[in-house]
Amino acid sequence: MHLSEVLQGLCYEIVGNPDIEVSALACSTTEVKSGCMFFCIKGTQVDGHDLFRKAVGDGATVLVVERRLNTAVTQVIVEDVRATMACAAKQFYDNVADKLKIVCVVGTNGKTSTTYLLDAIFNKAGYNTAVIGSNGVFINGRHHDSQLTTPDPINLHRWLYQAYLNKVHFVFMELSAHAIALRKNYGIKAEIIAFTNFTQDHLDFFGTMDKYRSTKKSVFCQHFTKAAVVNTDDSLGQEILAEGQLPTISYGIGSGDVRADEVQCSDSGISYLLTLYDNKAYVKYSLCGKFNVYNTLCATAVARVFGVDIDTIVSGIAEVHDIDGRNQTVMRDDGVRIVVDFAHTPDGIDNILSYLKSITHGNLLVVFGCGGNRDKFKRPLMAQAVSRWAEFAIVTNDNPRFESPQSIAEEVTCALTCPYKVVLNRSQATQTALSVAKAGDTVAILGKGAECYQEIKGRKYPYSDMDVVMRLISHNE
Repeated sequence: MHLSEVLQGLCYEIVGNPDIEVSALACSTTEVKSGCMFFCIKGTQVDGHDLFRKAVGDGATVLVVERRLNTAVTQVIVEDVRATMACAAKQFYDNVADKLKIVCVVGTNGKTSTTYLLDAIFNKAGYNTAVIGSNGVFINGRHHDSQLTTPDPINLHRWLYQAYLNKVHFVFMELSAHAIALRKNYGIKAEIIAFTNFTQDHLDFFGTMDKYRSTKKSVFCQHFTKAAVVNTDDSLGQEILAEGQLPTISYGIGSGDVRADEVQCSDSGISYLLTLYDNKAYVKYSLCGKFNVYNTLCATAVARVFGVDIDTIVSGIAEVHDIDGRNQTVMRDDGVRIVVDFAHTPDGIDNILSYLKSITHGNLLVVFGCGGNRDKFKRPLMAQAVSRWAEFAIVTNDNPRFESPQSIAEEVTCALTCPYKVVLNRSQATQTALSVAKAGDTVAILGKGAECYQEIKGRKYPYSDMDVVMRLISHNE
């Protein structure tokens, strides 16, 4: 593609030869190819401007920069490299983002579950679908690995292009607060942005709850979406609805355009009377906990916008029997319940443990840790949430990254008020919990969900909570 086509409609200054064909895009030196356009991004650890010589040496023929560099290679000088990269990636991949119906899901918790539900409902309605999120990329049900909840714009538009080639009609995409702040969604106008909830997370990046809140709220405008679906049992959802910048459908328990009444939660799932404007039907869902009522309502409201009938919605919800790493449950032969869940925020932990406590006849044992180089302020709050519900906690590693695992554990244990033990090896921590659990007990293993690695000192080592659980169960049979 010619350079002028990649940059069409953008503001820039070119230094050097403008008559260049661009064969690839990259923002990491590990992905540079011959004929590549390299985006010099300022990161928190590394400034891409300092790496331009390596990029040029590996074949980059165009550099997108915010300041002029000392090189003969063509430079495109822009005000914001990240925003330019997002828009250029869209154009490089034939603007397919404009040809697909994209639904973004925003919120602290529930994004993955909601996209899975949407996928099931729209499949039931006869549409081809794609899902992009924490558990990877799914195109017409086929799974592809992806490292980030919301991929960087180059990879994101590459996935959208693949979805388009596979005749996908709807894309359901998790849109993280980091992605919004880093302008990954620039150039994409969603059909709908759906809001799940707002609770504490990512203060290491955003600094304050107000900044985190305003970042999530910022996408609910006509620049980024045509319409909104919001949880009005959440205060931020109420704000979005009250400001009225968009056509908006509200949902909640007992109130809203889409609402749940007569809610019943048990260890076999949830059920409730769904009111969808003038239509009513009973919903049954295999996943448990009140928080899943909200996830199903959010998906229902989105489906309603696109004209999916209530019977198809209810049927689609009923077909979702499990979601990897979300309240994923195994029963041991002796009656011990083992649950793997992604809960890694105070609110997420409170939600899953309050539900598990309500269905546990014996003791609730919790294996958990906190991620390194991430929001330190939530660590004591996570410990307090565990202490509210657990009879015993085992503090272990999550993804320590570049922090000392022992130091992280000390910050957690300072706020624990239930009995606990520190076992930093996560596999051994799980083994310890399972070895002391008795019939009627529940062992909750929190924080990593479907993640298949542990990140330690810059490397990702293969690791899966569920694989460890299944291996330990099999070994004891």
